[in-house]
Amino acid sequence: MSKNISEEIQELALQNYRIAVPIFLCLCILGVMANAVVIVALISTKVRTPTVTIISSLTLSDMWTSCVVAASLVYNSYIPMYYPDIYFDPCLSLAMELFRTGGLITGTLHLLIISIHHYIGITKPYYRREYTIQTLFACLLAWIMPFLFLTILASSFSNQGFRNCWEPNNFYQTRVFRLSVSALIVLIFVIIIFCYVRMVSSRIYLLRQQRKKFQSRSASNKTKSDNRTVYTTVLICSSFFIGWAPATIQFAITCYHCSFIKVNTIQDYKLLFYFSCLQLTFMMGKTLMNPLIYSFRIPEVDRELVKLHKKISTLFSRITR
Repeated sequence: MSKNISEEIQELALQNYRIAVPIFLCLCILGVMANAVVIVALISTKVRTPTVTIISSLTLSDMWTSCVVAASLVYNSYIPMYYPDIYFDPCLSLAMELFRTGGLITGTLHLLIISIHHYIGITKPYYRREYTIQTLFACLLAWIMPFLFLTILASSFSNQGFRNCWEPNNFYQTRVFRLSVSALIVLIFVIIIFCYVRMVSSRIYLLRQQRKKFQSRSASNKTKSDNRTVYTTVLICSSFFIGWAPATIQFAITCYHCSFIKVNTIQDYKLLFYFSCLQLTFMMGKTLMNPLIYSFRIPEVDRELVKLHKKISTLFSRITR
């Protein structure tokens, strides 16, 4: 790369980061606030079911992702670009990237847990569904295992990872690691799709059976409840899939030795920058969309949000008098 092209790319990056980073920081803050409202609603409700437990943990995962993305944007992108004299700790930068990767895996595992929970509840309606403690334990594993595994992995390679954070050819940047993480996420989504295909086929079979028999009101209500559950979870899974798909693709193809990451021309830089903005937009869109899905599709959240809105309105009216 010539010196002139390098200087042009640097100047273009300064202009782009000045606009893009504050915008995405605002989206991250909005994502944290929106999911915090859902958390408050879930804590306020007296219902303690496996579904509420999983949704609560999944919402915390969205908040965690927004916080890590915001911190990574500031520390890994904005500060090195505009304040090069400030000391840059590569180990902290690596830790943030591992936290973001772990958050991606954690969120995907939560979707797997909720799909298995709904699969058992719909395909085996007489199975004991009130196993909140087991569900809580599964959610804790979904939080602990990815971060524990990535931390151990980052500490296992000699002259790499946390042992030598300055090494550019770090294990985190290798093609094998990135493709392995991407393949794991794809595998989890394949299992999730399998669960929901089985659920839909089971629902079709049950509906056919019910048409042949007299259907009681309680059975009809249960059918509507199960259908609502399936539709809601499909919406949540779809938002995760659409939101994380660009990020997973970029994660897989921007390894250290991948040709996609080599910025030799201004066009190469623009392509990489615009794709990064696209995947961040999808990711933040997913983070903002999920609270809307929870509030409109989950009765417990909807009721508590209505109560919370009434309390805030009453308080505001008293203050403004």
